[in-house]
Amino acid sequence: MQKKMMLVRIALAATLVLGLGGLSTAATGPLKAPAEQLIIAGKKPARFDHSVHLKLGLKCGTCHHDKDHKPLTAKAIAAMTDSSQLACVSCHNKSRPEMELQTKREVFHARCRSCHQKGYQGKKGPTNCSGCHLKHKSPPLEGC
Repeated sequence: MQKKMMLVRIALAATLVLGLGGLSTAATGPLKAPAEQLIIAGKKPARFDHSVHLKLGLKCGTCHHDKDHKPLTAKAIAAMTDSSQLACVSCHNKSRPEMELQTKREVFHARCRSCHQKGYQGKKGPTNCSGCHLKHKSPPLEGC
């Protein structure tokens, strides 16, 4: 049960991070996780690397979910025509009733940090500010 909860938390965290338009697509190809590290735009930009999370064995649905919070499969994501379909901000915005789920900052801090603290398969992620946030502002690599 605890392992399932950890997977759910990691999924939510990654959904929030990855779902902000961070997926790229070729002109005619399916959506796939970008090879490069992403910089999530904001007052204090943060970095995210899909490959680190995939190497841990996390599946797409661990993080990416639909509007009903059901996990998305790699096949479902690949079938999408536009990465904006995965954008967290399409639902996680000021119109959301839960205040703690309205902003990127609140969502990432709540989801990512809790998953990083608990860990996955014996590995924990960074929980201090500099573990994710950049010291100097960098231009975003994706359209958060």
